[in-house]
Amino acid sequence: MSPTEEVALEGTPIQEFYRDQCVLITGGTGFLGKVLIEKLLRSCPHLGQILLLIRSKKDADCQERLHLMMEDTILKGVSPKNRTKVVAVAGDCTLPGLGLSDTDRQTLVANVTTVFHVAATVRFDEALASAVSINVRGTKAILDLAREMPNLKAIVHVSTAYSQCHLQQIEEKFYPSSYNPEKLIRLTECVDTPYLDQLTPLLLKESPNTYVYTKAVAEEVVRSYSKGLPVSVFRPSIVVATKTEPFPGWIDNLYGPTGVVVATVTGIMRTLHCDPNKMADIVPADMVVNGLIATAWKTHLRSSMIQSADEVPQVFNFVSSPENPIRWSEFFTLGMRYRIPTVHAVWHPNLSLNRSLIAHRVQHFLYHIVPAMVVDTAACFIGKRTNLLKITRKVDRFAELISYFATRQWLFSNTNVQEMWGSLSVKDQEIFPFSFQDHDWEDFFKTYMRGTRTFLLKDDMTTMPRAEARTNRFFWIHQTLKAVLLYLFARLAWNMAGAKLIRYIFSLILRPLSRNNSHPLLPTSLSLR
Repeated sequence: MSPTEEVALEGTPIQEFYRDQCVLITGGTGFLGKVLIEKLLRSCPHLGQILLLIRSKKDADCQERLHLMMEDTILKGVSPKNRTKVVAVAGDCTLPGLGLSDTDRQTLVANVTTVFHVAATVRFDEALASAVSINVRGTKAILDLAREMPNLKAIVHVSTAYSQCHLQQIEEKFYPSSYNPEKLIRLTECVDTPYLDQLTPLLLKESPNTYVYTKAVAEEVVRSYSKGLPVSVFRPSIVVATKTEPFPGWIDNLYGPTGVVVATVTGIMRTLHCDPNKMADIVPADMVVNGLIATAWKTHLRSSMIQSADEVPQVFNFVSSPENPIRWSEFFTLGMRYRIPTVHAVWHPNLSLNRSLIAHRVQHFLYHIVPAMVVDTAACFIGKRTNLLKITRKVDRFAELISYFATRQWLFSNTNVQEMWGSLSVKDQEIFPFSFQDHDWEDFFKTYMRGTRTFLLKDDMTTMPRAEARTNRFFWIHQTLKAVLLYLFARLAWNMAGAKLIRYIFSLILRPLSRNNSHPLLPTSLSLR
């Protein structure tokens, strides 16, 4: 082998960290998990193996689910050689001991060197028992398993930047907690669902939903049970589509503002309770994954230098606002500017951002409920069935859940993330970019909008002629309807104003006569006042 070939085989510091390593990923079948798997396989060529903890479903066991996942758009390009590196392990974060068999547990303990705990329920309105089971008990089970691993180098626990959202300023640290994870787990296991539903608001206190609440409790689990383990907490803010890798604009879910974008582009959503001047702390999925991969490397470096087992894990707030802020007004302006027409549109797109909840509810009734009822009723008369009212209610419920984050402002610190970025080699910064210093939001939205159309609405670019014709048709219908309604309103206003004007003139004429009620031209019974 020549010296040149030997140099070519030598990777960057991060690539060398993953050389021959066995990586365990929970939540690998989810949105972020798939981006993480693809990036590790493509950018860490000497990676040893990826073990995915996958739970079986009624219609598919873990092996079938792995096969289906590898056929997903984002993973289809993985080479046959790299596919063999991905292995499914039957397990479930909601079960005791992760639901692992003795054999699989021994395999994980003996081989795993790096753990990415990504698994979580991200539904804001998840029942508390389910959210605790996945987000809290699952986290403790992962730490218990990790403690048995003799070759462990790093664990990265994925939390959320909003875990402490009752505070206005959120730094990269653990905050004093009033939660007792053990008691909460026992409570959700022992109390029947109806009673637990009644207790939930009391337990949540300042937390807006069960997702945020259980993520905060999970952080307390990490702080309390990770002594002696090489652990870091990674807190991304609102994760949206990929920026560039493995291709721009990829996304496979409607969570967060992406759901609002799709509902707006299709003409279903027309009002949102949102403060346009607040920050929209969004982060592209591939940048999040690059930060995750670098965090595991950084965790290992830090743990090798720590002398005390009592050292608190490091926290990383992966957010965009400190370096490159974008407001909600800009978010939706860019979204509308770079939206691409779709054949799935039901009306001309337009969105009002209302600071006032009252104004939002009025517009919600006028723009959402009334049109949906009219369409569903009209369809019923002609023998067709539509569910626009049902769809509208689902969209409105979704909008209510995210309005909490769209009407408030947080001041995030991301010093640890910026220091980690500065510690990367130039080559690693090229391979694993996650800094927002030079990020261009306008360029991002061009691909983001195309991605929502292609990957979420399943509307490829061959339908553009039909989509543009449909959009133009809805535009003129929309403008015509506005003109008709404006005319009717003006006519009504004129009629009302005209009647008042006539009565006023008539009173002016008759006012002099009011002094003499016996005028011969007036009925004697008429009283003028």
